[in-house]
Amino acid sequence: MACIRLKETCEFNGESTYRHVNTHLPNYARPRFIRIKSAVELTATFKYRKVQLVEEGFNPAVIKDRLYVLDDKEKLYVQITQDIYNSVKAHDFKL
Repeated sequence: MACIRLKETCEFNGESTYRHVNTHLPNYARPRFIRIKSAVELTATFKYRKVQLVEEGFNPAVIKDRLYVLDDKEKLYVQITQDIYNSVKAHDFKL
């Protein structure tokens, strides 16, 4: 999962993000999930707080941030719904 903060004037575009990631990253390095945060928390030593993000996971019922998943069939990042989350957990949605 990648956690990003967008510039104030930018909107997330799942199609162009997919093209960029697909062009510039090998398959094993492509983030399967993208989480959009309004602010990225830092530690006292200016490192990103990752432990909390890992503990929260990617359940859309728990997380209030926008979450997207890589959909290779559609060739874009789609927003995660509860149905998609359940499909991932049941191993029906191929990552």
